Amino acid sequence: GPLLFSIFINDIANASHLSKPYLFADDGALYFENICRMTYLSIRIELLNIMKWLDLNKLAINIKKTNFIVFDNNDYLDRIYLDHNEHAFIDERRSVKYLGLVLDNKLSFNDHIDMIKKKIAKRIGAMYRCKSLLPLKYRKMFANALMLPIFDYLDIVYFKASKTKLNELDTLYKKVAKIALDVSTKETRIVVYREMGWLPLHLRRQVHLSAYLYRIINNLSPSNFIEKFNYISGASRGSSKGNLYIPRSKTLKDFPYLGAKCWNNVPNDIRDSSDVKVFSKLYKNQLLTSIQNDMNYKEENVFSNFYGIDLSG
Repeated sequence: GPLLFSIFINDIANASHLSKPYLFADDGALYFENICRMTYLSIRIELLNIMKWLDLNKLAINIKKTNFIVFDNNDYLDRIYLDHNEHAFIDERRSVKYLGLVLDNKLSFNDHIDMIKKKIAKRIGAMYRCKSLLPLKYRKMFANALMLPIFDYLDIVYFKASKTKLNELDTLYKKVAKIALDVSTKETRIVVYREMGWLPLHLRRQVHLSAYLYRIINNLSPSNFIEKFNYISGASRGSSKGNLYIPRSKTLKDFPYLGAKCWNNVPNDIRDSSDVKVFSKLYKNQLLTSIQNDMNYKEENVFSNFYGIDLSG
């Protein structure tokens, strides 16, 4: 089935000379650099090559489901014609959904967060209507199994969204927790998080990003990622510090910058955890304890800021 199909189309990369193809089952994407909006010549040539390869392999591209997106600040939408008769063309989109992530042309992730809000809103209604019928244990199970995965999916990608959009998710997140606990809407967030065993959303994202850095540092991710990070002078993975060098970033959104800054806030005693599950659990527990005792703690949905645990006490 799917495995055989993946094997069958795996060598489509041999027909891609001007782009970098990414394949996932029957979904595919071609990534181009430095395209010319005047002619789209590289895209047109590449698509003709791909269509020839598909034809030779008894396959066909679904033009109606094929579109393109250009990551820039242009406000107009374009169209690329694939033949001289203008019968075959693909249209530009402001946003596209790829593997569950909604990408917009400005990488603001506003559309993706709006999609999350719609999914949560549908389930909140059902959860609210049945809260009087379900014991607390099952209401928590409902929230953990059907709500949290929606917030968590690809959160280390979309967390670069604006503070306003992330605050909108926070509002829904707290609402889910309060319905599950059946407490007053005025109940303090810290109490709600403690009873649910949840971290605030910005700290959930911090744990997830730190866990991804753990995989990178321990060679559990694609090798090209480790090349983006370096230890500060005189440090190493086995040293007592082991902090990463934080490169400069004009936008503060570059992955090496955010990844290194996030990792450097991880307590030293858990960096050498035996595996990523142990690492994530220990870090989560330490953060939960810290925010319960930190009188100055406040939620801050700024993607470039990370919470540091005070270990002085």
